[in-house]
Amino acid sequence: MVTQRKDIETMRRKRAIDGLIEALSDQEDIVRLTAVEALGTVGDERALEPLERLKFSDPDMGVRRAASVAHTQVVARIADRRTAERLPRET
Repeated sequence: MVTQRKDIETMRRKRAIDGLIEALSDQEDIVRLTAVEALGTVGDERALEPLERLKFSDPDMGVRRAASVAHTQVVARIADRRTAERLPRET
């Protein structure tokens, strides 16, 4: 699969989670790294398992480190959303 970094940015803007997750298996380290970072900023729950796997199995240490950070970001965003959903709404 040949994925360009600009394609990753487009997927991030469109919140194309499946495409970003697919990019995690790209041969190029920079593509995987960019996809990992994008998934961290989007904060979608579907990214949790792939990021968890990648942070322990990617051959590149930088990608593993970024996957760990992104995983933490996604967990935090999910927790923030759940907290916000429980707050009473002002009328």
